[in-house]
Parts: sequence; structure tokens; C-alpha cells
Amino acid sequence: MVLVLVMIIFSRTLWVPSGMVERLGKKKWFQNHWLSGGYLFGINALYFGTTIFLLYLLMFLATIVSIFTWSAFSTAWTGSFKNRLKMALTGSSFYLILALIMVIQWLSVKPLYPNEDTFMRALGWMLGFFVSAVAFSICFIFTAFLGKRSPRVS
Repeated sequence: MVLVLVMIIFSRTLWVPSGMVERLGKKKWFQNHWLSGGYLFGINALYFGTTIFLLYLLMFLATIVSIFTWSAFSTAWTGSFKNRLKMALTGSSFYLILALIMVIQWLSVKPLYPNEDTFMRALGWMLGFFVSAVAFSICFIFTAFLGKRSPRVS
């Protein structure tokens, strides 16, 4: 918000690509308010769609990298099964703590103003809990049960 406010205040001194300005300014169709507005609409839709795509791609990649990391930890770690469970619980506890925070926030959702519908905020906290709980479970299963077995070490 602060960055946007600063950009608004200094909007007259912002750098704009002069080549783009010249090309658009010379186009006859661009001077039509419907056509230039439609063009701007399309560009905004493209930017928004690209952002959503990149966010989903980033989440997908983070999930894949996490699973590879958990698998590597599970394979590389040696020791007794009891200690493996301790390691897995300790490492996975980040997601467990995150899930507990989500539950607390979900259960304590209160309207910010009279007659506010808190459904969407509660749904967000609930989905956050679900994602965190699944991440905890998968991380724990990968690191506790899917690693190489070592001989019994006390």
C-alpha cells in the first residue's frame, strides 16, 4: 500500500517506456475509448491470469520440492525407529504449530463490524488448517515411515 501511495504521489515522475507510448499514440484505433479500454482490459486480464498461474505453479513446485526434501531426509537419516519418530515429529511440528494457529484463528473469528458475514474469513482459516494438517501428515509419514531401515540402535 505504501509503495502504491508513493507511486501515485510521484506519478508524474515515473519512468514509462517511451517507445510504447509513441507506438500507441500513433495508432488510430487506440484513440477510440472503447478499443483502448478493451485493450487495457485484456492486458489487465493477462497480468492477473499470469499472476494466478505463477502462484499456482509456485505452490505446485514448493509441494514437489518439499516431498523430495522429506524423502532425502528420510533416506539419509539413520538411527533407531524411536529416534526416527522423534526426528520426524520435531521436523513436522512446524506444520502442526501452523495448523494449531489456524484452528485458533478459525474458532475465534468474530465480526469486525456489526452484521459482518464472517463466512469467507472462517473458510480461509479452515482451508489453511486443512493444508497445514495435510502437510504435517505427509511430512511425518515420509520422514518417519518411508526411510531406510537401520539395525536396532538404542
